[in-house]
Amino acid sequence: MNNALNKNNKPPPKDVNIALRELISLSKKLVEFTDRETQALVVNDHLSFAFIGQDKEILVERYVQASEEFRTHLEEFRGADKSLLTQLNKYQSELKEKTQSNNIIIGKLKDRAAANTKSTLFTVQELGQRVSFSNENTQAEERV
Repeated sequence: MNNALNKNNKPPPKDVNIALRELISLSKKLVEFTDRETQALVVNDHLSFAFIGQDKEILVERYVQASEEFRTHLEEFRGADKSLLTQLNKYQSELKEKTQSNNIIIGKLKDRAAANTKSTLFTVQELGQRVSFSNENTQAEERV
């Protein structure tokens, strides 16, 4: 098999530095989206968080494609401008850190929502046990 082609039969990028700049740009935009998501989470603005996520989906698809190209042609990218590789590494680390942080916040929100739901269910059960129906209501229900 020809080493110049990857498993998808795609040739390597003509200019790895241009391809690397695109991946850096996408990484930087993802970091910005992640910051916006963090702000929405911090102020409990779940609607904004959802809209940000929708907008982010298109960017993520482009990022995944660029990342796959990078991984597939790793040898060619090793010869790229070292400062670009350093920049990419910086944004990748920042994106990982912020994503992990957001996942922790989301986990706490999820746990809090589950606790609130559980508490509400217990309250409803307690109220249901305290309510007594008159004999007429019970008999009418039995006939139905």
